[in-house]
Amino acid sequence: MLDVKKILARSWNILWNYRILWVFGFMLALATGSGGGGGNSGGYSGREEGAHFQTWSGLEKLQGATPRQVFDELLRLAGEALRQLQAQYPVEFQMGLAAIVFALIVFSLFGLALTVLRYVAETAVIRMVDEYEQSETKVGFWQGWRYGWSRTAWRVFLVDVVVNLPALLLVLVILLVIWWIFSAALSGVRASLVTALIGGIGLVFVTVIVLVVILALLRVLGYLAWRFIVLEQQSTLDSLRSAFELAKRQWKNVGLMWLVMIGVSIAWALAFFILIWPLLAVSILTAVAGFLTALFPALLTAGAAALFSAPDYWPWIFAAITAAPIFFTIAFAPIFLVSGWFYIYQSSVWTLTYRELKVLEGR
Repeated sequence: MLDVKKILARSWNILWNYRILWVFGFMLALATGSGGGGGNSGGYSGREEGAHFQTWSGLEKLQGATPRQVFDELLRLAGEALRQLQAQYPVEFQMGLAAIVFALIVFSLFGLALTVLRYVAETAVIRMVDEYEQSETKVGFWQGWRYGWSRTAWRVFLVDVVVNLPALLLVLVILLVIWWIFSAALSGVRASLVTALIGGIGLVFVTVIVLVVILALLRVLGYLAWRFIVLEQQSTLDSLRSAFELAKRQWKNVGLMWLVMIGVSIAWALAFFILIWPLLAVSILTAVAGFLTALFPALLTAGAAALFSAPDYWPWIFAAITAAPIFFTIAFAPIFLVSGWFYIYQSSVWTLTYRELKVLEGR
């Protein structure tokens, strides 16, 4: 039987004695806990002459239409509205479109960088903790980075993709339910709409409950598979197969650790809720550093936008898009740092659990 208390205590010891891991924990927290996206909305009051759109009167045609006819009509109306916007506000339309494209590029590149950081850091932490447990050897950041920057991190990523595939089922069910309700609404039969609403909501609820359980179990298999990949250099499919076989043989120990970590996660969430307030206060200071750091690339972007004839305030919108990822990364660095402690602790627990399970099996 696993010595859960020993594993938890040892993981705690590793967290506080191997502090270079905090850097990789910061990367994990930044990559898994941050999101990028922005948008601004604007409206026209309708008081300006010509600012209203007669196009939307075409919605009256949708009553009693088939879903395909509705879709075609909505596309037509959207195209007509965009054409009227372009005709009435040509400069704003062009600049707004350019800003959207620029934001998509910037945030996509930032998201790609975060994804790479996450799996490099995950791989590095597993290897570093295992090495430390074997020989008390501590390595520096660059050696840890070399552990993570490898094909192994790619296989870790592929396991994560496979583990999260069932989530696509939820998306499919939600889309089907929306289509069901939409079709029932267009039919004009009230009973059909009520049936679709009740049945659709019930179907989504049941699907969510089932998938939460399935994804939780697959997540545990993923944790074990990652260690088969990093520590035994197995392929993606072989690691999943080995993880499943190990979990099947040691289901009591694996299940026990899973339940324990759920409790640890809840305790951490409560502790973090208390810590978040002083961390936000510290973030006021780091926000100044974030502003100063983001200022130079923002000014460069504004200058480049001005060279390309972006009028009025538009260069500063492009500048803000460039500055946003830099600013928020630095401004909320204290929160990411403390969040990273949990990721390091959780990874250490599963690495030590993996090692203990192999010992119990005599391998």
